[in-house]
This record gives sequence, C-alpha cells and structure tokens, in this order.
Amino acid sequence: MRIGLDARAAFLDPNRGFGRVTRSLAEELLRLLPGEVVLFVPHGAPVPQPWYPLAARIVALHRPRRGAFLFDGPAWRMTLGRIPVDVLHLPTWTVPARLPVPVVATFYDATPFRFPSPPEPWRRHRARQAIRSLARATAVHAISHHAKAELLATVRLAPERVFVAHLGVGSEFLPSPTPTPPEHLLFVGGSDPHKNLELVVALLASPEAERLPPLVVAGAAAADRRLADPALRGRVRRVANPDDRALAELYQRAFALLLPSRNEGFGLPALEAMACGCPVLAARAGALPEVCGEAAVLLDPDDPGAWREAVLALLAKPGRRSETVGAGLARAHTFTWERTARELTSIYRGATRAASSRS
Repeated sequence: MRIGLDARAAFLDPNRGFGRVTRSLAEELLRLLPGEVVLFVPHGAPVPQPWYPLAARIVALHRPRRGAFLFDGPAWRMTLGRIPVDVLHLPTWTVPARLPVPVVATFYDATPFRFPSPPEPWRRHRARQAIRSLARATAVHAISHHAKAELLATVRLAPERVFVAHLGVGSEFLPSPTPTPPEHLLFVGGSDPHKNLELVVALLASPEAERLPPLVVAGAAAADRRLADPALRGRVRRVANPDDRALAELYQRAFALLLPSRNEGFGLPALEAMACGCPVLAARAGALPEVCGEAAVLLDPDDPGAWREAVLALLAKPGRRSETVGAGLARAHTFTWERTARELTSIYRGATRAASSRS
C-alpha cells in the first residue's frame, strides 16, 4: 500500500499542536511502513535526513503557506495525477472535493461550533467550514471517543466512517535524569476562550496566591494581555514558542500542570506532563477525563477555588503528589505513537476497501 501523508504542518506549525502531531505521525509511519509512505512537504522545508531512506518519496510542494495549497482541489488533483498513492491522509486543514484517491482526514474537536474560539468571527467561520469538509473524506480519524461524538453531533456522517485512534507521547517526554525540586505551576497552550486562561489568572491573583508556586505560561497564551495584570507582577514567566526539548524541561520542573480547558479533543499536554513526572490538574470536560483516566486530579473548569485548594493540597501532602506522579507515568506509557500508527494503518486499509467497493 502506498500512503500519501500531507506533512506540511510539521514544518509550518512545528511547535503547535497540529504540527507536532503531524511530525510524530510522519516519523512513526516511516518506521512502521518503510518504503510505503509518500510525504508531501513545503518547498524548501528542512526535512530530517533520517526520513529520506524510509520514505517511498518526499514531494516538495511549491506553495508553502498554511492553507495556500488548499484552495485547493485542482492543485491536489494535479499533484496526485503525477504522484499516485493508494490513500491520502490529510491530518490538518480541509478536505477538498473530488480527489481521485480515498482520503482519511483527522478530526480534533468541534470547539468552533461550541465556543467563541477562535475569537475572531472570520477565523471561526473558516474553522467551521474546515470541519464540515470532513464529510468528503472516505474515513475520518477521530483522536478520541469524545471527538468522535462531537463530530457526529456536528457533521452529517455515518458513524461507521469515523474511527478512533488516540494520540501518543513523544520520546522526548521523560522524567528528568537528575530530579530537582519543582519550581513552578505550568500552563501550556493558547488563549482562545475555551482554553480558560482566565481561571489561571484568577488563581494567581487570589489573596492566597503567595502560598502558591509562580506560574510559567508556555505557548501562544504567553502573549495574552491578561498576564500583564499588575497583580501578577513577578509571579508569571512567559515562554512563547518552546520546542519539544524546552517544553519537556518545563514539565520536568513543574509542580503541576494546570489544564482548565472547557473543551479538548484530546489534551496532549496532559499526557506529556504525565510522561515527564509532572502531576496534572485537569478540567472535568471534553476528552480530558477519557485521556487522563484516574491519573489526574479532575476539577470543575468554572471553580477557581477548587483549583486553588487542589494545588494547596498537593503542597501540604507530598505523598499525594508522589502518588499522582506514579499514576501519571503509568498512564502515559499506555499511549504510544506506534499504536497510533498501527491503528491508522488499519484505517487506511479500510478506506481503500470502502473506495473499491463503491467503484
């Protein structure tokens, strides 16, 4: 089987969720299926040298801007006419109409339909259109059972066309080889409304904040204006664009990860933190209970007081924190990119059979 993978996000968004997921999928599929994967990358992208001997072919696309290639169907049809594949996996952006091969598309979450995220109406409209385009896919890869339920409630799709394959944890995310005392609380991600950054701000601005560790905000949320509140002066450090190594170090040095999102299709930071030996305090919302199981402290995303008390309880009882670390490490070990790649391979084969039966 010759699998085409649109790997552009790995280079266009290398330190954001879509890009990190795409890179991990590309690397694991190449290891699992050497000589069977055609990678589509942006023209001039710094493709890792180990990818070349494992790929069936690496194709440089000449329109590297995010989404520019996807206006879209004619460009894909022309490319696939020159470079045939048995199935095309589109892990990000939209699914064009009338592609000449079976398509597997990845679905993350239906947040743009449920929350004002992204906050700009035009971006939210575009995100909704991208989600609706998944109806054109031969099969859809949902990253959690929660994501599958959201998709089926949002887009008219037969349930038998949607398959769940959980994401994995990268090999970079491990406990520190030289453990050090925890230094900070950690928030990882963006500042769109559903990410609930305001809960973390309220936590650090509360009268009891001096009893809490300082906060590190990593990712796009580091630029949020709310972090400039005078009440937080000296209490917040911002890390705008950490790569995986820097992010792993932040997890390793964290007292706990705060993940108060009101919706997540998966919640990759939770697993990454667990794999690094960092306790997780997560919202009882979206896919977070599914992903975290009993290895995280699950809390109401609208109750800052409960989050403050949960942090203080871990501070007061080091044994409880150690138990949470151990449960998290065990939980993270069950989520691997190898398993994801094997499950995706089964989805690819099913998509090709479904397309053949309809032709």
